[in-house]
This record gives sequence, C-alpha cells and structure tokens, in this order.
Amino acid sequence: MAEQRKYTGPEKAAIFLMSLGEEGAAKIMAEMQEREIQSIGNYMSAMGEVELSTVDEVSREFYANMGVGGGGLGISGLDFLKSTLMRALDPAKATEILNNITTPGEDLGGGLDTVRMLEPKVIAIFLSNEHPQTAAIVLAHLETGMAGSTLREMPEEMRMEVVYRLATLERVSPQVLRDLDEALQSEFRSSGAVSGSKMGGVEAAAEIMGTIDRATETSILTAMDEVDPDLANDIRNLRFTYEDILKVDDHGVQMILKEISQEDLLISLKTGSDELKDKIFSNMSERASTMLKEDLEALGLTKITEVERSQQKIVSVVKRLEEEGRLVVGGGGEELV
Repeated sequence: MAEQRKYTGPEKAAIFLMSLGEEGAAKIMAEMQEREIQSIGNYMSAMGEVELSTVDEVSREFYANMGVGGGGLGISGLDFLKSTLMRALDPAKATEILNNITTPGEDLGGGLDTVRMLEPKVIAIFLSNEHPQTAAIVLAHLETGMAGSTLREMPEEMRMEVVYRLATLERVSPQVLRDLDEALQSEFRSSGAVSGSKMGGVEAAAEIMGTIDRATETSILTAMDEVDPDLANDIRNLRFTYEDILKVDDHGVQMILKEISQEDLLISLKTGSDELKDKIFSNMSERASTMLKEDLEALGLTKITEVERSQQKIVSVVKRLEEEGRLVVGGGGEELV
C-alpha cells in the first residue's frame, strides 16, 4: 500500500471544518479572526475530494484530544469554502477573503516569513536601506506590535514616507511579492511560505500607529499633514480601537461606562480580551460586575456585525470624550506621566 501523506496543522483544520458540514463550520468561522479564516481557507480551497480514511483519521485525532469519539465524511474544498463563508460572514467580507485565497502549492519561498523572526531593530536597519514602498510591504506582513516597534526604530526622516506608502497600499501583484520574497530569502538564507494578496491600507497603518508612543505618532502625522492631510486625518480617526480602552486609566473607564448603554457594553464584550473584561469589571460595583458576568455567560451566539457595531459605538464615545478634553488616551509605546 502507498504510504498516506502527512497533513499539516492548517490542512487538518480545513479537513475537520469540512467534516462538520456548512452550518457547523460557519458557526466556528464566525468566532475566528479574519487572518485565521484566510489561512485555513487557502488550504481548503486547494483540496479536491478528501478520502474518507483521511477525514476519519483527522476526526479521530481531534476527538481523541477532546476525549470523545468521532467519524468521517468525504467532501471537496472550494465550493464548501464559498458556501460556508457566505453563511459565516457579511457577503462583502466573505467575497474579499475568497478573492484573496491562494493555492498553497504556489506559495512563495519564505523570505518574508524569516523577517517575522528577526528583532525589530534588525528589521529596521535592513529596511532603512530599502525603498519606502518595499518597507511598507514588509511592515504589512508583520504582526501589528512588531511593525510598530520596527517603525519606531527606523530613521525619523523615513517614517512618514513609509506610513504614507502603507496607508495607500492596497493590492500587490504576485510577481512583485515573489521578487521581494526571493530577495529576502537570499538575504536571510531561509525557506517557508508566504502568499501575496490584499494588505496594508489605512486600517493597517492606523493599527500600527496605535502601537507606538504618542510623540512618535504625532511627529509622523504632522509630517503627513503636509503631504496628504485627508489621509492623516483618516489615520487619526481609526487610530483608537476597542481594545485600546486598556490604555485608558480607571477614572476614564468609569467615565466611559456612564456614557454607554448596558446593552452595547454586554454585546461588545462578546469578543473582548480577558484583560479588557477584567479592566471593565474592576471599574464597576461588585453587584454590577456580577450581573454583567452572568449576562455575558448567558449571551448566546451573536453576529460578528452586531458585536462590531456595539464596539464602534463605544469607540465613538471614547473619541468624543477625548475631543472634549475629558479623557486622555495613552500612546501604545509609553505611559503618560
């Protein structure tokens, strides 16, 4: 008998989701991050008909880890992925992810993956000798925190240009990514896989800017005001995210809680981090926090769009309080004193 090929973790995840059927997979995808869906979707779309024995083996592995029993089901990939994403997400977002799906067999060499393993200072030194457009593409491939740290280490005269390029970056052709990946691979003598698709944009630039200290942020945006004031304002408007409430002091959090509805607070916490939940609970009375915890535990499945809508309402309140001078939000890189 031919030896059965070994499947990677993402491939096993794709097979297992397919074995659950469209409704089951849609419920799980609705709780996943977009980046996770994109990663698993790349593998799912490349699968043809999966053998029953393979599905059964993957299912047994999962259920063994969970301590229960399972079974198997043969099913193919791309059509399943399309139908499941349409059930799990807003159609526009599902279409965007589908458009960005790439075939794992056509992935790039790995130079961009190698960059992720380097220290921000090392990356900054390397990018300082590159064109700002190249630097923007590399930053778009990094985790937000690392991208912010790298930006902070780059020469001051280069920072604004890189953020500007990042904010105006939308789609990068596969050939450009391939050339860059090969150049980086040669530079770092590494291998791996990175796929090219939609990246960068105002949201990515704002998210990265939110991780650096206020002085550096102000310096970059002030310089950008001279080049493209509308874009600079767009980044300012998007800079604060729901999780950034962690940067607000206790007095400020208490002020926010007085300005928002209990319903929005409850729904917004559905996908909130444990750290953020603890901060909210610690700024409420014992009775109020106990009731909120109970309501949160009893809250059933909620559409991601509803959670994001409630979070955005709260973010709008925070921005209003900050504009009125009643609230101070600390920068991502340092605390206010």
